[in-house]
This record gives sequence, C-alpha cells and structure tokens, in this order.
Amino acid sequence: MVPEFSPGMLRLFLYARSLHGVAIGIDLDVKAAKRRLRKAAGVTSAAFDVAWGGRLNKAAPRLKLWGALGCVPADHGVKLTDDGGQCDAAE
Repeated sequence: MVPEFSPGMLRLFLYARSLHGVAIGIDLDVKAAKRRLRKAAGVTSAAFDVAWGGRLNKAAPRLKLWGALGCVPADHGVKLTDDGGQCDAAE
C-alpha cells in the first residue's frame, strides 16, 4: 500500500500536528505551532499558508513540509510531482 502525500493530506497532517503541539504544551496556540512548523520546514510564509489551505502543488515545499512532519515520501518509494500528485520513485 502506497501512502497518500496529496496537498489535502498534507493539510490534514499540518492541522493535526499544530493541534497536538498545543494539546501537549509545546506551543501556546495554533499560531505558534504553525510558525514552529514553518520554520522547521524552511518554507516561506506564503507557501505555508497555501499548504495550510490544502492547495500547495509545488513538490519542493511539500517535500520540506512532509520532512518537518517526520515523514519523507522517498522512504515510502514515492516521488512528489509539481501538479500536486505523486508517482513511484523508480520512474
């Protein structure tokens, strides 16, 4: 089974990780959690905002955000594409 690394799934993981950070006391609020995730990924505020909305199609910032979440698509044999999709890393 190949995991899904779509922009919509990234949105869900970002949202969940932000809420988790607040719930366990790492962050004071969701805004602080979002800022921490953005800085950990090394993406621009604009790219993060688009990802938060589930519309980030560009592969490079999506890859950085997934990495900051601790999930590297290549570890699962997946290569992200600039149309918001994914393909087998062997292709």
